[in-house]
Amino acid sequence: MGSDDSESEEQEERKERRGEKRDREERHEKEDRDRDRDRDRDRDRDRDRDREKGQAAGALRNFTGAMAASVASAARTERTGERAAPYGEAPAKGRGKQAILPPPRKTLDRSRTCPFLLRIFRKIGEHHGIQAFTERGKEPVHDELQVYAWPDVTLRELADLIKDVAPEARDPKVRLAFNLIYPDKTGKNVSTNLGTVTCARRGPDDDKALSSSKFQTGDLLDLAILK
Repeated sequence: MGSDDSESEEQEERKERRGEKRDREERHEKEDRDRDRDRDRDRDRDRDRDREKGQAAGALRNFTGAMAASVASAARTERTGERAAPYGEAPAKGRGKQAILPPPRKTLDRSRTCPFLLRIFRKIGEHHGIQAFTERGKEPVHDELQVYAWPDVTLRELADLIKDVAPEARDPKVRLAFNLIYPDKTGKNVSTNLGTVTCARRGPDDDKALSSSKFQTGDLLDLAILK
């Protein structure tokens, strides 16, 4: 009897040890799976973040190049007195009356200043009604253009950027009329005219900068493409 009892106890102990070993192995396997899952998630998050950074950097490089080309073109036109030509054509050779240049404004170092996202809502033939902007988040997004800009961006520079992404704005006969949409003291959105740019020739509103108006970061632009 004593021998049988001792053997039975040993069997129970071996069974318990096997059960404990199995539990440890399962626990370790679960920990390994959790670590692998966390590592995969971190790797995916890092890859998405790197891709977003690359896209943002590419957009900024494209915008900076377009801005530089636009400024160089405007400076060349002012220096030579040539009339601006329609979009995509060579400058006209004749000379007309030179426009009176606006007084110099404080220069912004764009290489040291981060641009902001500017939301522009275009409509052919007329402006949107102010009721289209009465509620934040319910703007006419199907008409929206998004560009990166600096506070001192001019209407001519904006027009050149818009022509790159909106084919309907490239017609030499087109006029681009800009309205500023911003909240008044009561928080209600109101609209005010910023100026008009003619694609085929320079005009008095070309060198108007957003910073010279009531514009603040987060305000919207309403664009009428007029033919």
